[in-house]
Amino acid sequence: MSSSPSESHTEVLAPADCWKYLKSSYIGRLALLNGAVPEIFPLNFMIIGEAVVFRTAPGTKLRALLTGAAVAFEADGMNAYATEVWSVVVKGMPGPFDGDLATLHDAGPDREPWQPGLKEHLIQIVPAEVSGRRFAVSPRTRWWPPQDFAADWL
Repeated sequence: MSSSPSESHTEVLAPADCWKYLKSSYIGRLALLNGAVPEIFPLNFMIIGEAVVFRTAPGTKLRALLTGAAVAFEADGMNAYATEVWSVVVKGMPGPFDGDLATLHDAGPDREPWQPGLKEHLIQIVPAEVSGRRFAVSPRTRWWPPQDFAADWL
């Protein structure tokens, strides 16, 4: 999907490809509402079945998750040559992880939180929607130097 022949083509990913990419990653961002304020949290995660699973400690994130409101989770990455990138978004409902704890070790035996501290709450996002896209990276000459669009906004 592009608006001109000189732009790169964006490929919409099938759900199976979205899950494949998510399983290959371990860092993502969780978007949620903290009252009326949107928040985004980086977090370590793993995929178990078709759920995004992560640990968290008490605090802002957990309080917002406990409201029962829908959340969005996003992870992205690139190929080894940095010529192609992908992005996957999972929208769904958070809740306590209800799977077998033995599957945690199988899904990511070496995936530990980056931030120190006890993260005793195991949360899963059960997806209502999974979407993703993949596209070639434009050469730097197409996007650098940055453009000053401030005058256009006035």
